[in-house]
Parts: sequence; structure tokens; C-alpha cells
Amino acid sequence: MSVQKLLRKVGFGAGLGALLIAGAALGHAATQPDGLSMNPVSAAPVTVNPAPAAPPSSEFPDAEMSRNDQGDVTVLRLDGIITPGAERSFVDTLHTLPAHRPLVIELSSPGGFTAAGYRMIDAVLAERQSGRPVATRVRDGDSCESMCVGLYLAGYPRYAAPRAEFMVHAPRMAENGRMTMRSTQMMVDRLVSLGASPTWIRRVTAEGGFSGTRDYRETADRLTADGANIVTDLLR
Repeated sequence: MSVQKLLRKVGFGAGLGALLIAGAALGHAATQPDGLSMNPVSAAPVTVNPAPAAPPSSEFPDAEMSRNDQGDVTVLRLDGIITPGAERSFVDTLHTLPAHRPLVIELSSPGGFTAAGYRMIDAVLAERQSGRPVATRVRDGDSCESMCVGLYLAGYPRYAAPRAEFMVHAPRMAENGRMTMRSTQMMVDRLVSLGASPTWIRRVTAEGGFSGTRDYRETADRLTADGANIVTDLLR
């Protein structure tokens, strides 16, 4: 499906997600997009109070970033771990784009550091508030896990291949792997504020998905069938 057809309709919502994972980076070659046009509408302002950033570590390499411009659209691909370095590159790239130029953020990530992810989400929401159309996408064979899900939810529309995989869980500290009920509840509340279905959240909770002992995974087609409102449009 061409990106033009894929992103013909664009809307906006407010909120942010916060999830945490520290894992191995994923590798994936960047792909060249088709042209597209997008019609923005306004978004509500968002206030963010991020948690302190975990100390940078060579154990967690920055996600690779690639930018592809075609026609009047930019596709920005993030491939790997969300780190403070990845956040700086991401935000810097956003600031180089012409005002109101439509953007597709393509994701393949195991998650990353919470504070860096908060700032990236906030940057996306600010771009949308300023009038830039921003959609998100996860391709076939890719996954979007933990903090990546929050970043994915910051865009709209949210596209994914049917077999693309998503994972949520209780946030964990990178330094010691610990979780707290407070940080988990904050994360869940933010997922809902982004538009995730409360009914789906309750089901995930009942199945132990936010218990700290399970990484809860679903494919995009299953999320759609479950009414999770994570993915808004399946790629065919």
C-alpha cells in the first residue's frame, strides 16, 4: 500500500505514554516511502513531568535513525533502543523539518529509557499541536515494545502490519530491574490518556500484563480484534 493512500486521513489526540525497557537493539534496513499528502487538525496541549533519566551506558546503544524525504512527506525511522542520545537526534531532526511538513514515524524498538521517551513523546505532541501531521507505523517483521508503544501512540493515524508485534509491561528501572505500583499505575493512566481502551487495559491487567512478571505481547491484528485502540489502521 502506498504511503499516500495509507495516510489520506489524519486526526489528532492528546496525551502521552510512559513505558520502560532496557534490551538489545534491533537491526532493520530503512525503507524508501511513497509520496503522500496529509491534512492536519488541531491537538490539545500536553504537560509532561518526566521521571529522572537513567544514567547513559554503553550497554544500551542509541537507536539508529534514518530520514527519507519524498515529495512533501518525511519518513523518520527509529530502529533500536530509546536512549538520551536517540532522543537528541530525534528532536534535532524534528526541528530541521519545514513547518507543517507531514511526518511518518516508523518504529522498530525494544523500548528504552523513560525520561528520554517522555521527551520524544512530548516533542511529537508539540509538533502536532503546531499543525504538523504526524502518523506512526510499524512494519511487518518489526516490533514495538514497552517505551516504544508510548511513542507509537503519540502519532495519529497509527498504522501497523497485521503481524507486527507490540508489547507492554510494568515499567522497570534499568539499574536494578525493580518496579513500583505507583510507576505502573502512572504508566497505565498515560496509556489510557493516549487512547488505549480501558477495557483492554483491564484485560491485560487481569492476565498479569502489568504485574512485573510478564511481558504482554499481541500482534497488531489481535489488538485490533480486541478493540485495544493501539493500532488505528491495519496495513494490507
